[in-house]
Amino acid sequence: MKIRLALLAVASLLLSACAASNDNGCDKATCRPLSNPHSLTIWWPSDIRNGVQDYSQIPVGR
Repeated sequence: MKIRLALLAVASLLLSACAASNDNGCDKATCRPLSNPHSLTIWWPSDIRNGVQDYSQIPVGR
């Protein structure tokens, strides 16, 4: 009985350690979307943002 309880505790700890703490799994600048030939990505400083989104993507027409 004690072995089962110990295995359950270990399994719970392992699963909780693997749980993501944020929604996209990456909070680094390297995960940010970049500009491409079809859209320009503008990164806004925190003092001029209009909400929680820190960037805007503007379509680029030819």
